[in-house]
Parts: sequence; C-alpha cells; structure tokens
Amino acid sequence: MPQVITDVTQTIHAPIGQVWGIVASFGAESLWFPGVVSSSLEGYGPGAVRTIHFEENPWVNLVREQMVVCDPVKHLLRFRVQNDDVSDAGEIYSNMVLEDIDGKTTKFRWFAEGEVLPDPVQHENMREYVEAMYHRCADSIEQKLTAKA
Repeated sequence: MPQVITDVTQTIHAPIGQVWGIVASFGAESLWFPGVVSSSLEGYGPGAVRTIHFEENPWVNLVREQMVVCDPVKHLLRFRVQNDDVSDAGEIYSNMVLEDIDGKTTKFRWFAEGEVLPDPVQHENMREYVEAMYHRCADSIEQKLTAKA
C-alpha cells in the first residue's frame, strides 16, 4: 500500500501566484531545478509527460513523470513518477501543494507517495537524498523570485 515516503514543507518568501507560476511550468525544470541537465514535455495539462535528465547521482538520473492533477485553484500539482533507479518503491506519486500565508509568503509542501524500500538503510538514504533535493528546489525558487524584487 503506498504511503508518504518523503515530505518537505518550507516557507518561500514570495507570493503564491509567483511560486505557482514556476512549479506549474511542467517541463521547464531545467530553468529552476538544481541538478537538472535538461527537461522536455510531451503534451499539455493532465496526461502530459515530462522527461527530466539529472546530473549523475545514486538516486535519480532520468525520470519520466506524468501529470495527474494540475489544480490552479487549490495550487496542487500531482504526478506519477517513473524512476528506474528506484524501482523497488513501486508506483510513486509526487505532490506539490502551495498555501498562501499572508499575500507575500507561500507555504511550499512537496511530498511523495510509494512503497518503503525493502532495505531500511537504502530507504533512509533515498529519503534523505530526495528531501534534500526538495529543499534545494524550494531554495532555488525563492532565490529566483527574490532576486527580481
């Protein structure tokens, strides 16, 4: 049964509309996602598939992700992740949820659902890597948005 396997919540000092404009740009990750070498998109909206190539690392080198939900009212993005580097996690879904705090600050939550890896040490290493990656992404988004302020 899938369960939350990674979960990061971070405050970004930028309005929710600006943060949403970046995370909802499905397929443009090479413009803001640290460690991404290239990204591309097939289709548009729910059902679209993005392919992301990362710098070499032990956990995620190439992923294909299919958008399942893109809700601009709830500021929710959900996608199915195909990552052959971590095939033991079963079916993986990744979710980004934004929440307005005060009109100029955004609560950014990114969590993944899947199966716990059979090897507990490997699972913990994967969780730490992915959660650090989510934090780097939130930091990158904030840096891009505050640099223009």
